[in-house]
Amino acid sequence: MDTTKFDFRDLGLRFVFGGASVAICFIMLQLIPSKSFAGIFAAFPAVMVASLIMAGHFGNSEQASDIALGASAGMLGCIFCVLTANFCMEHLESWCLSLVVALSIWFFSSYAASQLIHFSLEKIKGKR
Repeated sequence: MDTTKFDFRDLGLRFVFGGASVAICFIMLQLIPSKSFAGIFAAFPAVMVASLIMAGHFGNSEQASDIALGASAGMLGCIFCVLTANFCMEHLESWCLSLVVALSIWFFSSYAASQLIHFSLEKIKGKR
């Protein structure tokens, strides 16, 4: 996929795939009586799915693999984000501040996980 030109078709397809995934997850959140179980769908990797489809379709498997690797780091960060959000909402009594703190934790922990994954992969490649 050429990153120097803007492709409206690519953007439109990402919007459709990602938006449909988010909409379906929202419907599941509304239909499932147990909100704790329904919360699983709140973590559905809609953006990852759309990105992998587009990278595979317009690029190649290697690009899709790179996106999946980054998504792995982001999902590890999600663990810290959710735990932080839960803790902060119980102790700060401000959902807005809790969300800001949790998203900050997500970003930094995801970045750290990404660096750790890349370092580990380089070390593994070096041993071959």
